Amino acid sequence: MLLKSLNLKCFIATLTVLLVFSCENARQNIRIISDKDTTFSVDIRMLSKKISNEPQNADLYFKRANTFFFESNFKEALIDIDYAIVLDSLNSVYHFNKGKYLMSGDSVDAKQAEKSYKKALNIKPEYFDANFALAYLYLAKQDYVLSEQQYIKASKAEPSNPNPIFYLGMIAKETKDTARAIAYFEKTLVLDDKHYDALMQLGLYYANKNDSKGLLFLDKALSVNEYSDEALYAKGLYFQGQNKTKEAIIMYESVARLNASHIFCRYNLGVIFAIQSEYDKAIKYLDQAIDLDETYADAFTLRGKIFEVKKDITKAKADYQKAFDLDKNQTIAEQGLNRLKNSN
Repeated sequence: MLLKSLNLKCFIATLTVLLVFSCENARQNIRIISDKDTTFSVDIRMLSKKISNEPQNADLYFKRANTFFFESNFKEALIDIDYAIVLDSLNSVYHFNKGKYLMSGDSVDAKQAEKSYKKALNIKPEYFDANFALAYLYLAKQDYVLSEQQYIKASKAEPSNPNPIFYLGMIAKETKDTARAIAYFEKTLVLDDKHYDALMQLGLYYANKNDSKGLLFLDKALSVNEYSDEALYAKGLYFQGQNKTKEAIIMYESVARLNASHIFCRYNLGVIFAIQSEYDKAIKYLDQAIDLDETYADAFTLRGKIFEVKKDITKAKADYQKAFDLDKNQTIAEQGLNRLKNSN
């Protein structure tokens, strides 16, 4: 009995030494930041001064970690959050934030972030933010089963929050379960009738089916964000599909004004003006599309066709050749080249 008692005391003493050693190692990882060091922001220096007065206050390290994070200094944020966790390893917020930091910046570490989110959830299973973040991480990895499980848990944690429901809809869409996707998007709008992403998904779905209900959802999306080039472009596609070219032109030109880098609205304007035999306008927009993407084979083909109609054979040949060089499946360009070659 005495031997067992001594062994137990030795074990406890060893464990204590190891814990102290671990804490000392963690302290060595923390750079002492002087409140006089102007290479850091005022906020960092103020927090550092408080830390020097209360070096065992985990929350101060957490606050400084968050400040580093918002200043995009992710390396220092991780050092501070690690030390906060050493001081208080049972704080779920610390583990969640470590995961958030790990998913930020140029050196994303999804594997370690997953571990941090799971640690947060081991401490607090109903933690909404951790469930939601872990679900999104799985969604990004296209692990739809695990992602769905986490979104369901997030929804149970906050039943009135529409975002987990929306992403369950996105999972259903990705897995080709259209009926479930629509049901989830509609449920999202029950929780938040101004949920832009759900409005867009329903708008795109119905517009692609040439159903006028699509316009209702797209207009609601525009009421939430009047500068949405996405919604305007979708309306343009709908009108173009309905042969309402005047309305389509208005939408596409609005998109072009809002988004200087939107290629497809410019191409579609080229198509519409070409059909209307307004060739100079068509060429103007196709020029813009090609300037934005010099590998856009369809635009070269269409512009080549217009040049051929305008009897500008040199430019037509050049565009047809460029289109075919970019994409051997450009049969119209290939046919155009053969036609012009045979006409000489």
